[in-house]
Formats: sequence, structure tokens, C-alpha cells
Amino acid sequence: MPADDVDLEAVDFLVNQHAQIRAGLREVASAHGPAKAAAFADLRRLITVHETAEQLVLHPRMRDFEDADELQVDTLLVQERHGTELLAELDRLDPASDEFDARFTRLAVEIIAHADHEELEEFPLVRERLDADERLRMGRALRVAEAAAPRHPQPAAQGAVGAIVDHVRKALRDVFTSR
Repeated sequence: MPADDVDLEAVDFLVNQHAQIRAGLREVASAHGPAKAAAFADLRRLITVHETAEQLVLHPRMRDFEDADELQVDTLLVQERHGTELLAELDRLDPASDEFDARFTRLAVEIIAHADHEELEEFPLVRERLDADERLRMGRALRVAEAAAPRHPQPAAQGAVGAIVDHVRKALRDVFTSR
């Protein structure tokens, strides 16, 4: 985590992660051989941490908004889970294969559309409806999630994506129960 992220509120932190994800998507798309596998592993971790933390920190709070149904929080969650499933599928493929490239392109298109939607529709509402202190607390929780995720997860029964999700969930559970 860069030192300048220490006091970022949740939305700014997530927007920074979106920029990192977009850069990671470009890196994987342009890499070859072992560099592609390494770039994908880094990107897989970042996306998994990002989406899991949003599901546990941001979206539950958005459900409290009076117009939560109109905001389609459930649709966002479905999109995020689908992205995690695509990552797990990619994790089982050879990064040098045509099948990996085709599925990765699909993932990239979906991830970018999802991030654009969050930045244009969801995040402005979070800024408008939650005060700065709450957004700062949420930002701290997001940083805990990022720090807790293993850099090089040992594949669990559910694979590396599942291992990352488990670490993030545990870290956030610890944060919220230690208050």
C-alpha cells in the first residue's frame, strides 16, 4: 500500500484500486510467457481483494440507503461474484492458451464496465450520503483487507481465488468484531 493511501476515504481508495486494475488488465493483455502468468497472479489478487472488500464494507452500507432497490445493490453483487468466478476459471487455464486470452478479454470488458458504473453511479451517492468520518473508517477497513490478503496464496480446496477471499473475509470480520 502506498504511503499516500493512509488517510484515503473509501471512495478515493476504491477509485485508486480501479486505476491499478485497469493498468493490470493492460499488463496481462500485453505480456507473454512467465511475465503474463505473474501479471495475472498480481491482478487476480487485486481484483479478488477489491471485490470481496466492496461486498463486505461498501455494499452492506449501501443497502441502508432508502432507495437501495433502485440502486441495484444486488445486481452489483452478482456482477462482482461473476467476476470472481471468471478469475477462478482463468486461474485453471494456461495463460499461454487461446482460451485464456478469450476469457481474459471477456473478464476485462466486464471489469471495466463494472468499474465505470461504480465510479459514475455508485460512488457519487456514497460521497453524498455518507459523512467523511464514515468514509474514512471504511477506507481503513478496505486497507486492512488489502494488507491481509496473501501475496502468493497457496491454493486451498477452492483455489487461489478462494484462499484470498477467505483471508479478506477473516481480516474484515476481525476488524468489525474488535470495535
